[in-house]
Amino acid sequence: MARKPLKFTTAFGLTVMVLGGLLELGAFGYHLGSMVSAETVFTGAIVLTIGQAFFGIDNLLLSLLLTFFSAVGAGYYVLVQTSSWLWAIVAVIAFFAFIVTLFGFRSSIRKKHGLW
Repeated sequence: MARKPLKFTTAFGLTVMVLGGLLELGAFGYHLGSMVSAETVFTGAIVLTIGQAFFGIDNLLLSLLLTFFSAVGAGYYVLVQTSSWLWAIVAVIAFFAFIVTLFGFRSSIRKKHGLW
């Protein structure tokens, strides 16, 4: 069984996902509730999402789990900014829906790309 060559986008996506996850997890423990922590968690959420887009995870459950983890990071940022749980929950739902929609567009483009 021959191994497939590692693509740049796959390696980049995996590296960026690991970096984003470490940023999010590390920032939760660093001055919890401060703006520095919130900004770092939000940065980690964006980086994790970008890595997920480059890696192209085929497993739906894992993809949704990573998207939810990123959405929680965005919600934490809003919670620290506003001190309102309502706005934080709205931000989590909105971020999650936005990313799922974007990934849905990506998959439909990839399917139709063969027809171009």
